[in-house]
Amino acid sequence: MIHSDNKLEDRFNADMFDKYFGDSQLALFPKTAQQVSTILAYCNEHHISVVTQGGNSGVAGGAIAHNGEVILSLRDMNKVREIDSVAGVIVAESGCVLEDLDNFVQEHGFIMPVDLGGRKRCMIGGNVSTSAGGLRYLRYGSMHANVLGLEVVLPDGRILDALFSLKKDASGYDIKQLCIGAEGTLGVVTAVSISLAPKPRSSQIAVLGLNEFSKIHRAFVLARQNLGEIVSAFEFWEKRCNEIVVEFEKYDSPLDRDHEFYVMIETRGSVVSHDAEKMDMFLECLQDEGIVDESRVFSESEAMAAVWLFRSQMASAHTKSGCMYVYDFSLPPKHQYDLLVATKQHMTSLGLYGNDDSPIKDITEFGHVGDQNLHLQVIAREFGGAVEAALEPWIYEWVGSHGGSVAAEHGLGAHKGKFLKYSKSPVVIQTMKDIKQMFDPRGIMNPGKHISCA
Repeated sequence: MIHSDNKLEDRFNADMFDKYFGDSQLALFPKTAQQVSTILAYCNEHHISVVTQGGNSGVAGGAIAHNGEVILSLRDMNKVREIDSVAGVIVAESGCVLEDLDNFVQEHGFIMPVDLGGRKRCMIGGNVSTSAGGLRYLRYGSMHANVLGLEVVLPDGRILDALFSLKKDASGYDIKQLCIGAEGTLGVVTAVSISLAPKPRSSQIAVLGLNEFSKIHRAFVLARQNLGEIVSAFEFWEKRCNEIVVEFEKYDSPLDRDHEFYVMIETRGSVVSHDAEKMDMFLECLQDEGIVDESRVFSESEAMAAVWLFRSQMASAHTKSGCMYVYDFSLPPKHQYDLLVATKQHMTSLGLYGNDDSPIKDITEFGHVGDQNLHLQVIAREFGGAVEAALEPWIYEWVGSHGGSVAAEHGLGAHKGKFLKYSKSPVVIQTMKDIKQMFDPRGIMNPGKHISCA
């Protein structure tokens, strides 16, 4: 237990980008599900609100105690309970750091199916609770697809033991799915059973330079046709993103020349010669259609790690360039670049963007083409004021009107619940509220977040 007469230090009361701040005075560190049960039963009886924290690596403020709630940190629940090397299943406690789990399962011939830029800090319980997508969603799928079972402590202290390790189970309602993406509003996830992916024997990365956004989509179609089952990631970023990473992280660009757009394609397979041949055929196809201006293939482990580092530090580089508003949307392919264009036009029309001294310094876009997930960054000179008023709710209205989702993988957190109406129907929203009321009638679990503010 950590207690403060004023408030706890910033590692508990601030998000990783220093946008959301809390004022909790008390953090508890249970080591077992039974201890979590005792804490929640007491808090429920006495109407004490609780916010669950893992690595506190989220960017939507969902793990921040904004109103003095008790912080329930799961960092000491960090044991691997079991690994089945035949079935390819691991049972791990929620406080296990994602990178540590991945290193552990690699020793047994597997990899974790989810991979995030914050892998050194984020924890598997938080990955489940936010339904994290990540960099290899295209190949390995969602948390909903890979989580086999959960142990969840309900708000009244009862322990919901749904920690199944079977890959097929049709015996009734799949209750665990409600807790995936619930962001600690229905209970506390204390352990996870998750299906693992085989460790690849062959990996390679191709980085492409292109001059038109439409060519990214054509490259994606050709990648699926020519590379097929070995494609594990298909990422893109635009020119300004590349410049920001080079400037603020001091990394070398993966290509020699500047381009309007960049694409990174990773393949993971089992036979090096087979995968290399498929990549050669794919790149030849791109050249024949005039899609790429430059390409480079990386096959050595250190070189591939450097490319992934360049890509995964994109958000961090943006935070160093100014006050970052980061938006996490899903959009149909035909509207993905339109979002960037429309945002620049909107802000320019209001006199907030376009000049050297404008309140907005940069507007950029990168994301996961394979799963339609985009990250739009608006870099302002300061938070709040005219910039925020111009962005919201306009940007959520725009995404909703173009068939998008207002939260693709970062979750709703403390801020986006009120914009849920732009991508979910009133009946869907009310059903979510009904579920919240059934699980947590006293409203002690992460109050004011997620569906509670919709």
